[in-house]
Amino acid sequence: MHDRIYNVLFLCTGNSARSILAESILNTEGKGRFRAYSAGSQPKGEVNPFALKVLDALGYPTEGFRSKSWDEFAEPGAPEMDFIFTVCDSAAGEACPIWPGHPLTAHWGIEDPAVVEGKDIEKERAFSLAARYMKNRIMAFLNLRHDSIDRLWLTTKLQAIGRREGLEAEEISPIDDEFDATLRSASLPTEDLGQSNGKFFRFSDREGNRVGYGGIEFYGKDALLRSIAVPPETQKHGHGSAITRLLLRYADIQGAETGYVLTTDAAPFFGKLGFNPIERTAVPAAILATPQASTLCPATASVLTRSVSI
Repeated sequence: MHDRIYNVLFLCTGNSARSILAESILNTEGKGRFRAYSAGSQPKGEVNPFALKVLDALGYPTEGFRSKSWDEFAEPGAPEMDFIFTVCDSAAGEACPIWPGHPLTAHWGIEDPAVVEGKDIEKERAFSLAARYMKNRIMAFLNLRHDSIDRLWLTTKLQAIGRREGLEAEEISPIDDEFDATLRSASLPTEDLGQSNGKFFRFSDREGNRVGYGGIEFYGKDALLRSIAVPPETQKHGHGSAITRLLLRYADIQGAETGYVLTTDAAPFFGKLGFNPIERTAVPAAILATPQASTLCPATASVLTRSVSI
């Protein structure tokens, strides 16, 4: 077990909203492996009350936060950072201090909820959406393999998290009712979902609108992508391709090397994404033994594969 605690600094201009949300969420979700801090290039001097209200509603700590300058973390004796994330576009473009220890950096831009005008309920909704986006990025970050990976590889993966396909992924139960209904309407198998050891996700756009689903099962270094479905009302917008790419990135982060899909009628779609057909005799035995390959999909279904690295 690797006992190192990683220090993470979240930067924004005012250090009153997004960076505060990130600090609280990571300190909780990091479960002692990460110590989070936040700061700003031009701190407002006070924390936005809606940030604290949303954190409290989500069950995250709200005590001890203050709006402060990033200069505090460039001074002698300050905690040495392992990772620094900018969470607003203006901070990403500003000249930063020289950080001791040369930490890894990445930009996770999220729209500023503090600029939303209107009634309190509208402002609170904006902060809730920002907190959800921030948590999604933090959970993806926590899934990275920090202990046995070189700095260049990790930097690449951190930047990839920030360059999402414009979609947000939320893990769901494999027996989620809407998920089941969407798969059935697309004539995709559902009978084995309750016994699957995979991860399944609902994908939404930046406005929070559901645009599709997808899942992935791991068998050693091999990943079986499955249950990729886009409701009819959100088709023809590239969401299926984006979901497939995000699942491949997730497989890469989790240490898989090769991805597989089984399909009866979508081989041309997956072919455009770099998947190539193979004979069943070349498919790993563990994947052939899955209910999808052995019973649920017809023997005439195509099997396609590609590297998960994109």
